[in-house]
Amino acid sequence: MKVAGVIAEFDPFHNGHAFFLRRVRELTSADFIIAVMSGDFTQRGNIAVAGKRLRAESALKNGADIVIELPVHFATATAELFATGGVSLLDALGCVDVLCFGTESDDIEPLKSLAAVLGDETEAFKESLTSHLKEGMSYPAARMAAVIDTAGIPEDVTGITEDRIKEIMSKPNNILGIEYMKALHRTGSDMAVVNVRREAVDHDAVNTYGAYSSARNIRQILKDTHSLDAVVGYLPENTLPLLREHFDIDWPVFDDDMSSLMKYRLLMEDETSLMQYADMSTDLARRIIKRRPDFISVTQFTELIKSRNLTYTRISRALLHMFLSVTKEDMKLFDHSHAVPGEESRHFPDMGYVRILGFRKEASGLIDMIKERSGLPVVFRSAEYEKLLKVPYLRIFEKGLRASEISGSIVKDIYGTDIPSDISSVAMAKDGLVLV
Repeated sequence: MKVAGVIAEFDPFHNGHAFFLRRVRELTSADFIIAVMSGDFTQRGNIAVAGKRLRAESALKNGADIVIELPVHFATATAELFATGGVSLLDALGCVDVLCFGTESDDIEPLKSLAAVLGDETEAFKESLTSHLKEGMSYPAARMAAVIDTAGIPEDVTGITEDRIKEIMSKPNNILGIEYMKALHRTGSDMAVVNVRREAVDHDAVNTYGAYSSARNIRQILKDTHSLDAVVGYLPENTLPLLREHFDIDWPVFDDDMSSLMKYRLLMEDETSLMQYADMSTDLARRIIKRRPDFISVTQFTELIKSRNLTYTRISRALLHMFLSVTKEDMKLFDHSHAVPGEESRHFPDMGYVRILGFRKEASGLIDMIKERSGLPVVFRSAEYEKLLKVPYLRIFEKGLRASEISGSIVKDIYGTDIPSDISSVAMAKDGLVLV
């Protein structure tokens, strides 16, 4: 039996995602595909346009066999921690043979070489990175410059020109692919890697190509038109009845729908208290408090406090961590890797649990294998988590529960719809799927 793993947001699930899962199956000949997916909040620092159960069901209808929720701390973190969390979770399952991810590049070898440079972080690289940050560069720009400064060593990256490095590292899927391979290197995982070239349109592109559009573009069209019909051509036909059933009932949800709650949270903080939250810096905390009286909406405020060395996404993540009360102390659980006894080369965050969002009935045997090989508690019904989880994972799980409750509260404010909490939700079987 062969198992492939993918890490995704699927926000919303579109034709490009369906193509990706088909290609994963074709390229790997996998019997099963396990998708690790963000919950109700995402790595870009915002609320998901569609709820996690809607996206999980869409994925299961289009090639995924099991969907597992990525803990909120990883789902809303930097690309490095997002990748580390996803890779560590797939590795901890004990049954995944190959990690698959999308890239803008056909050739994966240059990405592997750059992952090795970034993963080792030599003193020369660190010095160069620090120097560029002091010049006022944003972290992504400073990191690219540091790679260019230090990657010319033949044994590190052979035959990759400066222009090629810039080309590779300017593409978001390439960057995330590099982070996945860095995480594999650091964990010592023996999962193989297969990349799927992104077709037709780039990640976050505003252009479309036939039936393909980026998730960002779809979200923007939905926001501008509030019409499902405006985007149906970019969504798998087999998901349309589901999406129509839920449209204007519990989706779509947009960043500015968080505005009133975000403003309240900001009014409860000061510079000192803001510093407890993940991704918050002294400069950012100062700018937030200074410009707080000018807050109108989440997107307006984020744009207002953006600066040359504070990117929109970085600010979004910091504000979201404040919003969800994800602290630097919470993240320390994942800052320190745990060595596997007798395998000193393998280091990875201790995941603590596996939260199943849904699965195809044919994959029930694979879930039994996960229970046996991972040794981790597998959580189906959230109501049972206190019996299954140990400290500190109880706290981590509860932060995820709170995040879902906040998302549900926002949905109710918009549509008047009561979303069952994770605690009260029950498993539901339909069309050969089990949704939890």
